[in-house]
Amino acid sequence: MSGGELTPLLKFVINVTRQTKEQRLTIEIQRRFTGKVALVTGGGTGIGAAIATQLAAEGAAVAIVGRRGHVVQKHADALRSAGYAVLPIRGDVSVEAANIVRQVIQHFGRLDVLVNNAAISAGLDLDEMTIELWRQVLAVNLDAAFSLVQAARPHLIEARGCVLHISSIGVAVGEFDDVAYVTSKAALEAFSRRLAIELAPYGIRSNVIRPGLIHTAAFDAMPAEFFEAQLPLIPLGRVGAPEDIARAAAFLCSDDASFITGAVLTVDGGESAK
Repeated sequence: MSGGELTPLLKFVINVTRQTKEQRLTIEIQRRFTGKVALVTGGGTGIGAAIATQLAAEGAAVAIVGRRGHVVQKHADALRSAGYAVLPIRGDVSVEAANIVRQVIQHFGRLDVLVNNAAISAGLDLDEMTIELWRQVLAVNLDAAFSLVQAARPHLIEARGCVLHISSIGVAVGEFDDVAYVTSKAALEAFSRRLAIELAPYGIRSNVIRPGLIHTAAFDAMPAEFFEAQLPLIPLGRVGAPEDIARAAAFLCSDDASFITGAVLTVDGGESAK
């Protein structure tokens, strides 16, 4: 090599190095879920919709479930318009778990990833909470996760798949949400830990993401003062976005996390660390 000339190999290395970090990341992860099928409950809006989008973008065929059929259909249409394979399912996870899993298998023929994201909150203090509301919250947030895992178990065994549960920092920081919601999420984390042990011999992993304050459509009606009051509580100085949870979810559901099970990943900007 003379006069500063570059060999073809060196030119290639320089060109690759000049790629942005985002471009390199896309190259690395775009095939993580190719050939796999994911079921995301509560997948029509918010965190669930972001997780479904992320998994689809990385190659997965996704089934999204929600009680509001038009909401689920709208997100499914958006995913289809982007070229992704998607199955919208209108259903109540608290009473239709087996049927939901059956539809996924009938449509896609397999199931690799189950994301238990669907959740409701009563939003009431203890003295206002009724036993009926308590049971309703636990039915959606906890019982449905049990029923879905039970129905999906043989298919996850066949695929050596994984389960991901979406919890809340309310488990660690008691001032958030109502007693039924927080109790259901704490139990969900315990459920995941037990699943991690019980299903490990089959190659199935079970993990939890514990989100902090995430700006979803549910917060659109909140005044700006609400978010301004929250920012001093978050060391990273911002409210989370659904995509923050989605990227963490994709990691935990991918083979990049093949040695991680029984874990709880907190994604809250450092709020619960204070």
